[in-house]
Amino acid sequence: MQYPDYDHCLVNLTNSILKHFGAETKHAPLSDVDDILEKGFQNVVLMIFDGMGVSSLEHHLPADSFLRLHYKQAISSVFPPTTAAALTSIESGLTPAEHGWLGWSLYFKEVDKIVELFPNTVKDSGGVQATEYHVAGKYLPVQNIDVDINRAGIGNMVVISPYDGFRVTKLNDLFATVQRHCGKTGRKLIYAYWGQPDKCMHETGCESEQTRDEIRNINKGVQALCESLRDTLVIVTADHGHIDISYRFVSDYPNVMNALLRPPSIESRAAAFYVKEEHKAAFPHEFEKAFGDDFLLFSKEDVIEKGLFGNGTQHPRFAESIGDFLAVAVSDIAIAYNKQCKQFASTHAGLTRQEMDVPLIIIET
Repeated sequence: MQYPDYDHCLVNLTNSILKHFGAETKHAPLSDVDDILEKGFQNVVLMIFDGMGVSSLEHHLPADSFLRLHYKQAISSVFPPTTAAALTSIESGLTPAEHGWLGWSLYFKEVDKIVELFPNTVKDSGGVQATEYHVAGKYLPVQNIDVDINRAGIGNMVVISPYDGFRVTKLNDLFATVQRHCGKTGRKLIYAYWGQPDKCMHETGCESEQTRDEIRNINKGVQALCESLRDTLVIVTADHGHIDISYRFVSDYPNVMNALLRPPSIESRAAAFYVKEEHKAAFPHEFEKAFGDDFLLFSKEDVIEKGLFGNGTQHPRFAESIGDFLAVAVSDIAIAYNKQCKQFASTHAGLTRQEMDVPLIIIET
């Protein structure tokens, strides 16, 4: 098992950047990154490649490839190691317990639905919108670090991604847009996000040829970009890693199924269970009989005591969002409510090194 290290994780990386740009920090920074930032580059580029964990980087790239030559160390994702939690932590400098974006889907009592946070759709509905307004935007608003950095006045922040800021739809356009902004005057943080190789891994698995091609294209593009830049520090990392999985289904276990108030939420490898009051005492035993070899089951109280989702002041919705029990994967199994739920070849959010360890890659130009 690989528990998150909240002294040496993505949250700390973001706080090093906040410190460098004179903004108030929210957690301790990474001292190794602080030392490099003190060299005073005009541009700091933070590039996030979704799902490109250490294990996949090492599997698909030779030791003499550009990214591996500039690999410094593994750092920890947050828990759960998944995009909604980790990317929000990178973009806010807060732990998941603080910002409340705990995973892909959360239960909201206001609408009595399990809502997929990014697309605002009802979980496993095939894309049905949960409400006319964005539920997570209303109940889980987060202040991103661009506000802190721009307010501090030392530099400004530029966002480049398929979804926000300067929007790009092709990998080459991502690199070209980063290059263009690096050429502008003034100190700046350029934050660039790309959704691969995560999407490819979900569809084809961690070790597929398609995944290899995605990672090698990223390696090639980062190298060409860095060779074109001057006075720029480029930091490359990922929000989480990946693991090839197979599924087990709650519907195959009537004693577990009948105990639930609603389907599990958060993630398939970090599943929140809301349990009927009369079944709470027996639920841990029934769950262990069904899934015990592949999952750890934590009570709500255990989750809070262990600080699994991070330290800091808990979001007011945190305790409600984690359900009565939290099942966390420690093998290569994921939980789905039934066979009609969406299933992937590879996914993330559990407590394995493949999912938790992300690379810290640093290139000085």
